[in-house]
Amino acid sequence: MNVTKQLERIFNPRSVAVVGASASPDKVGYMCVGNLLEMGFKGKVYPVNPGLAQLFGLKAYPSVSAIPGEIDLAMVVIPAELTLSTIEECAARGVKGVILVSGGFREVGTKIGAELQSQLKEIADRGGLKIIGPNTLGFINPRAKLNASFQYTLSLSRAGNVAVAAQSGGATIYAVHALTNHNVGISKAIGLGNRCNLDFDEVVSYFGQDKDTEVIALYIEGLEEPRRLIQAARKVVRRKPIIVYKAGRGEEVEKSTFSHTGALVGKYQYYKAAFNQAGMLVVDSIGELVDKAKALAFQPAAGGNRVALFSVQAGPAIIMADKCHDLGLQLAKFSPTTKRKLKKLSSSLNAVSNPVDVAWTSDDFDASRQMLKAVLADDGVDAIAVAAVFYSTNMELMRAVVDVAQDAQKPIVVCLDSPRGTAYAEIDALETSGVPVFPLPERAVGAIAGLVRYGKVGGGGGIRTHGPPVEGQRFSRPSP
Repeated sequence: MNVTKQLERIFNPRSVAVVGASASPDKVGYMCVGNLLEMGFKGKVYPVNPGLAQLFGLKAYPSVSAIPGEIDLAMVVIPAELTLSTIEECAARGVKGVILVSGGFREVGTKIGAELQSQLKEIADRGGLKIIGPNTLGFINPRAKLNASFQYTLSLSRAGNVAVAAQSGGATIYAVHALTNHNVGISKAIGLGNRCNLDFDEVVSYFGQDKDTEVIALYIEGLEEPRRLIQAARKVVRRKPIIVYKAGRGEEVEKSTFSHTGALVGKYQYYKAAFNQAGMLVVDSIGELVDKAKALAFQPAAGGNRVALFSVQAGPAIIMADKCHDLGLQLAKFSPTTKRKLKKLSSSLNAVSNPVDVAWTSDDFDASRQMLKAVLADDGVDAIAVAAVFYSTNMELMRAVVDVAQDAQKPIVVCLDSPRGTAYAEIDALETSGVPVFPLPERAVGAIAGLVRYGKVGGGGGIRTHGPPVEGQRFSRPSP
């Protein structure tokens, strides 16, 4: 079985065994079984502990060998020194993948820990199984209603089109929580931990083939063989954007990074250059990772870097214009036809150069709609950003954005604040129509920069289609 097919079985298992299941609510083995059941996983769940007869009404088994039938995935939460025999047992039973939550391996920085992980890899490779970890969070697959992790809040995630792979369990949680709060759905999210015999290149290749994934977000601390990821990314980015945040940049943090997942950090400038050459979108924070993933999940890539700005207030317009300059984006120059239409539709007090002042027309739905349509039709415009602070009359402008977004072939983003949730309904309406909303003007422009960058890499203008970014009930939460 090739790795892609194997990962498909791992992410969509028919059965999961939890080795180290516990009846104690404060134990990880209890949390793992509980999370599988609480999210609604429809496959079989097998608690494994020789000291248990049952857990959550499920029959418990003394060992993996005692479980009847096929096992696709095992979660292992036992002490490190007991894991070798368990992995041997899993391999003998034909288990496709093991989530090794346990720590105490290469990340501790000792010879014993490194040797133990080396032995795990040898057993797993020989037995044809993939180890996620060790020292890992696990993963989620919302469409399969599968929370194969010890973090119960990941069950709040909805099915969507963004895949997350992170070296750190904590970074995985932060990214997934932030995407969830941004009304962005998750296709898959995985914490890779020490990367025993499953690494970023294999996961990226799998996400590249995964029909549920359209955007890939990575958090990386260090790689032993970065060339493998670069080669995989080059093949995938023509079809799907890959956003990457490389942490552990300074020499003073290399030691602490190694102690986290046993990763070799290396010089950041080399990583950055290689990632850029491969067509990956390099970001400088988890926040930027989330913003660009959101934009790419909602909107088509931009066909160029010429941006039109609409703003109800002058300050946000200036901030957005400055940010465009900082990020290498051009303020679009409108055609004479577009200028005539804007002048006809706007107040005599409005400036219709770029940025477009809509202070006196933001309460007029039809005028706002016609102005947006005129700018969208301009061949000299590649993307639009619309900014407004929350005020009831300004929401006619937001209604107009929702209206034109249905047929727009160019990306549109919105900056709309929501003090104490006052704009929940408007944000949900915009994002249901496929328009991403950001609370600050510079973040809206940063999102456009991601769409422009991917358009240059291989996304092309208008290739991606609008659509609900998340399945199921809307969250009715503000963009944080």
